[in-house]
Amino acid sequence: MSTCDRVEEIEGPYGPFAIGERAIQRLWASGEVRGPLPAASGATIEVVNPGDWNRGAGPDFLGAELRVAGRRVRGDVEIHLRCRDWESHGHASDPRFSGVVLHAVLLPGLCSVQTASGHEPEAVVLLPHLPRDLEDLAEEDALLELRGRAGEVARRVREAEPTTAPGLRRRAASRFTAKLRLARQRIREVGWEPACHELVVESLGFGGNRGPMSELARSHPPEEMLLLGLDALYMEKCGRWRLRGLRPAGHPYRRLAQYLELNRLRPDWRNDLRGWGADIPSAPLSGLRRRLIDEVFCRVVPDGRADTLAINALLPLLSSPRVPLESVWLEWPPGNHPEDVREARHYLGLEGPARNWEVQGILDVIRRAVPPA
Repeated sequence: MSTCDRVEEIEGPYGPFAIGERAIQRLWASGEVRGPLPAASGATIEVVNPGDWNRGAGPDFLGAELRVAGRRVRGDVEIHLRCRDWESHGHASDPRFSGVVLHAVLLPGLCSVQTASGHEPEAVVLLPHLPRDLEDLAEEDALLELRGRAGEVARRVREAEPTTAPGLRRRAASRFTAKLRLARQRIREVGWEPACHELVVESLGFGGNRGPMSELARSHPPEEMLLLGLDALYMEKCGRWRLRGLRPAGHPYRRLAQYLELNRLRPDWRNDLRGWGADIPSAPLSGLRRRLIDEVFCRVVPDGRADTLAINALLPLLSSPRVPLESVWLEWPPGNHPEDVREARHYLGLEGPARNWEVQGILDVIRRAVPPA
């Protein structure tokens, strides 16, 4: 049975996004979910082998090997978004699910379920124990399904927004509002400079490593990061990094190295950033961008990554009621973004240098719906 119609919309820090069972299945199949996971029965579950991903009828994973309260157990695994899906999908009366030993659900709210043979599988909630950020996972899954299908991306955009440019700008503006809300909340919690430190480090973790990057930033201020050193920081999250499929430029070790080098060369770069921000209303965007890369970032951060940091962290942090920066954010170069999104712009008739509102709007369309297989 296809799982692509089983979707939940969740409110994330950067706005709502859709997550489907396939995304959670893909994560389970990767072997990244290891445990220990606390089960509803009180037992502790460890994943020895996730099993074989079953794309046909029956349980999602066949022949998984688990360690349940220290005892080796072999059987099938069924993954759902919510516990109630077991009943609504008819698994209780389907003999193909009699071998299920673990019912893993994404969202809280466990309930007792039984197989057709009367067996009650162990049950766990995955959300608190995912090794990766859920929002990154959902967006990555949607983009993977659309890889090499820029025409399909463009078709989805046209369906969602018949008047392409105004619709994409509206969606992008909504994403800026969400980023602004997150930045202001963080400033209220910890102050401006710590918020800048945390959000920049988190943004360096985009591509599957936002979670461990965020934990490092919240645990260690910049000065402490420099004292600990690159190797110690990287090893602190050993086993948490998502490395599969990353290009060398996106490796978390390399991104941490860039951040440490920036803080070594210019310890007061956050003060320089505020000075740079004060000039935004009166300066042309191209000159602002070069000053950010060359002076504030000391050319330590590559151009595309600097643009991504400006979009995800710096401009929302610097925006205020007195100096609103939404229009600058919308027109800023979009930074690193998927090749299929780049090609989709041309299908949509969006020519010339890419602007952030175009890419943000397209990503918003993609992230709100899980595409059919």
